[in-house]
Amino acid sequence: MQYKKNNHYLEITIDKNLANKTIQDIFIYYHLSKKTIHELRMSKDIYINDQPIFQNFNISLKIKDRFKFPFFIDEEIDFIPQNIPIDIIYEDEFILIINKQPNIEIHPDSKNGLETLVNGVAFYYQKTHQKHRIRYIHRLDRDTTGLIVFVKEQIVHNLFDYLLNKKIIKRYYLALVENKLPKSSETINVPIGRDRHHNQKRIVSKTGDKAITRYKLIKSYENYNLIELELYTGRTHQIRVHMAYINCPILGDKLYGEVSSFINRQALHAYKISLIHPITFKPFTIDCPIPSDFEKILKNT
Repeated sequence: MQYKKNNHYLEITIDKNLANKTIQDIFIYYHLSKKTIHELRMSKDIYINDQPIFQNFNISLKIKDRFKFPFFIDEEIDFIPQNIPIDIIYEDEFILIINKQPNIEIHPDSKNGLETLVNGVAFYYQKTHQKHRIRYIHRLDRDTTGLIVFVKEQIVHNLFDYLLNKKIIKRYYLALVENKLPKSSETINVPIGRDRHHNQKRIVSKTGDKAITRYKLIKSYENYNLIELELYTGRTHQIRVHMAYINCPILGDKLYGEVSSFINRQALHAYKISLIHPITFKPFTIDCPIPSDFEKILKNT
């Protein structure tokens, strides 16, 4: 499928996958919310081959039609810009993917807060004259490093929320864990809930939310194991809780395990994410290198 940015419009050239679909069908195909579809109808700012269609969303499109609608909407940056370094792994007109450093929160407690990753993203948007709200589709713990996906437009945010919920967007981690693994690979499917006795902790609980983590052994070392993990759900501290549950806490995890002489944080890194392009739906994968403290442990083993 061909597409292009045309001022604030997205212009799509209709191919065989979208041919004979109505405008309403196409917006549903891209998982636009009912509210967004209603706002687009009210805008009367939608075109087929440069001809306005006003509010008739029952028009069917033909192959090679040029379908144009408002997409790239200027917005006020909604967090305080702060010159915090960000490691950009990938960027296009729709998304920004950052390799998060350790010892930083994703967002502050309020819009006026500082010293978080979103403040660094706000500064980058300001510096590069990009007018977007700060939108991330998932989170990482303060001391977990790796890939975080930011989306630039509300329409893409809605789509990626849906894809993440349906497990079409997939997230992969590397971790160093203690003790002998019960199996070389396993799917841990036990619910996670809040610990009533510790505000910061989560625990395996029958009344908790569904939580599924898949791990696979990559290599065993004398004092720990290197594993790859895939998240099927996104509960708070999910990987850390699940690995502690099978008596293989993440190395350096002071909350669910013990302090380590090898590393001063939990050895957990979000190294790969599988996505699809928000317009063409073509799949692609982004990965990033492991951080220096993680790499140092492996090199010295």
